[in-house]
Amino acid sequence: MVTPRPAWLTRRRFLLGAGTTVGVGAAAGAHVGIDRALGAGPATPGAPVVPGVPEVELAAQPAGLPARQHAWTAYLAVDRQGNPIPPRFDRLLFFDVVDAPRPACARLLEAALRTLERTFPWRPSGLLFTAGWGPAYFTDVLRVAPPIPPAEALSDFEQPAIDDYHLCLHIASDDETRLAQVEAALTGGAPLPHSADAAGPLDISAALRWRETRTGFVGAGLPAERQHTGGIPGGRPVPVDAPLFMGFKSALKRNQATEDDVTIPDGPFAGGTTMHASYLRLRLDTWYAQLSQGERVARMYAPQVTQEQVNRFTTDAESDPSLLGQAISRYGVIGHAQTSATARRKGRPIIARRDFDSTDGGQAGLHFVALQAAIEDFVATRTAMNAGGAQLRNPSITDTVNNGINEFIFVTKRGNYLLPARAERSFPLLPGRAAALAEASAT
Repeated sequence: MVTPRPAWLTRRRFLLGAGTTVGVGAAAGAHVGIDRALGAGPATPGAPVVPGVPEVELAAQPAGLPARQHAWTAYLAVDRQGNPIPPRFDRLLFFDVVDAPRPACARLLEAALRTLERTFPWRPSGLLFTAGWGPAYFTDVLRVAPPIPPAEALSDFEQPAIDDYHLCLHIASDDETRLAQVEAALTGGAPLPHSADAAGPLDISAALRWRETRTGFVGAGLPAERQHTGGIPGGRPVPVDAPLFMGFKSALKRNQATEDDVTIPDGPFAGGTTMHASYLRLRLDTWYAQLSQGERVARMYAPQVTQEQVNRFTTDAESDPSLLGQAISRYGVIGHAQTSATARRKGRPIIARRDFDSTDGGQAGLHFVALQAAIEDFVATRTAMNAGGAQLRNPSITDTVNNGINEFIFVTKRGNYLLPARAERSFPLLPGRAAALAEASAT
């Protein structure tokens, strides 16, 4: 059943993070240009959707865009070691399909996405985005078997809510205000300020009902600026140059699967990928107040790794998984990177992470977004983090204590999504969509 936005939650309060039912970056809301994002005054929140999907013109797609909608890496800047630098700000927008969709719904969504592509360059200084479809879209809307399984709890110590959304739009940019403006345009028809393609359709609310937004950031300096939030002790412990709240880098290129590795190779969704999106609450009081830097290094990487080695990490977090047995028996503590590396295939990671920190709900958190060719690859990687059997060899290690970073993260939500290739991203498998898009393109 669709959960509508409460009538008392005005769009202004929603975007400012006043409500607790959605995650909307409360700490950042006051300075991200919300007033400009609201410029045209979108539809009243909670109001019923007007029946009927408007017939819109579908302009041609800009030339040169990659066939894979998840192809971001080639469009990112790199650091001195060649590691890609991700966009600094992200939003996950979740929707449900309104009633029984018609081919016009696919045209409406595709027209909006193409308007974004014509308005902003495909790079972090412009806008990057993907459209992912959850299992419920296939089972509840199309009445077909889903190509991906629903998410599930992946350890004995978590009890996450399982997302049942039909669509997740992941939008990312170096411009935080732009993301607020794009959201307001998609969910309520607000115009994009200074848009060269202002006449292009953007409002998708006739076909897709907005349900939740999650926001966040990643990059040197941003976590330190936003550390005055729940879950982080006083005293400004987050390093000023840290890209994430826990104080360490994660986007090293050899610590990530390549986009080729995570692309579905064949079948009806060839050229696409799968996405897992989870929300983790962070409890970093103990992390910073009770652990030394060496102890944090041991839990993030491995007890055999020193801070000096971490300082020299360039393209990979070298935490030898072959020394996991030694970590268990000799040190009584195991590292997050060390256990995760046991899931690699021929030494190569099998997921590509696009995670980002958050202050949604006034709490330090992490939106963990992972791409993989099959959801089973994410499950294998996450299961490796549990280090099953370690406590049988050393009772000082439990599911959470002395076991990587498990003690400091609390999974509250999980969801799985299919990201088709760009040509199939709007209402995949919907009968009549191909003809509707072809007919619109010819007009």
